Amino acid sequence: TVMLVLTPLTLRGTKSMLRMQQLQPEMKRIQKEFKDDRQRQNEELMAFYKENGINPLSSCVPLLIQMPVFLILYRVLSGLTSSSSEPTDLCPDGGCFVPKYLNESSDLYQSLASSNTMDWLGINLAISPSDALKVDFVTFLPYAVMIAIVLVSGYVQQWQIQGRSQNQASQNAQQQMIMKILPAFIGVISFGLPGALVLYFVTSNLFRVGQQWVITRSIYSDEATAAGVIETSSEEKAEKAKQL
Repeated sequence: TVMLVLTPLTLRGTKSMLRMQQLQPEMKRIQKEFKDDRQRQNEELMAFYKENGINPLSSCVPLLIQMPVFLILYRVLSGLTSSSSEPTDLCPDGGCFVPKYLNESSDLYQSLASSNTMDWLGINLAISPSDALKVDFVTFLPYAVMIAIVLVSGYVQQWQIQGRSQNQASQNAQQQMIMKILPAFIGVISFGLPGALVLYFVTSNLFRVGQQWVITRSIYSDEATAAGVIETSSEEKAEKAKQL
C-alpha cells in the first residue's frame, strides 16, 4: 500500500530525470562557464533547475518519505512484542507478549498474548537477525536470505535506473552518492532490526524492482524516445518510415 501511494512521486522523479537528460547540453555549458567558481556554478545550476521544473533529488524522495512509515512500524512492532515475566490468563507461566494498541478481544491479541514469538513461515519476526544468529546458524539462515534479497534488490534498482541513462553525467553527484549508499545502509541496519521490518524492506524493494521494470519498458522508453533522448535503432527507424 505504501509503495502504491508513492508511485506518483516515483513517476514524477523519473520524468525529472528524463528532463535533466534533455537539458544536459545547457547544464554542461553552465558547468564549463563557471568551472572556476564552484559556488556560482551551483547557484546557476539551482536557478536552472528551478526555471525548468527539475528536482535533482526527486528520485530519492520516495525513499526518504518512507522513513516516517519505518519509524511507525518500528514503534508498533516494539509495542506488539513487549513481553512480561508476569503470568496472565493467556500465559500462566509468564514470559509472553503483552501487546499494545490492540483490542484484547481480537484474534491478533489473543494469539500474541499467549506466545513469545511472532511466527511467519517458521520465522520469528519479533527478533532481529543478530539475535537469531546468537541462537544458531540454522535459525539465522532465513534472516540472512532476507538481508541478501534486500541488498541485491536495492542494487538491482540502481542498475535499472542507470541502465536507462545513456549519459550518467546528467545525474546530480549528490543523488548518485545517496542512491549508491542507501542499499548498503538498509542492508546493514537490517541486521539489528526486527525480522518484520526486514520483511517490509524485502517486500518494498521487490515491488520497486517490478515498478522500475514497468517504467523502463513503457513510460520512460516512450517519452525518452519521443524527446530524442533515447535514439531509435536503424531497424526501428526503418519500421517507422514504412508506417509513415
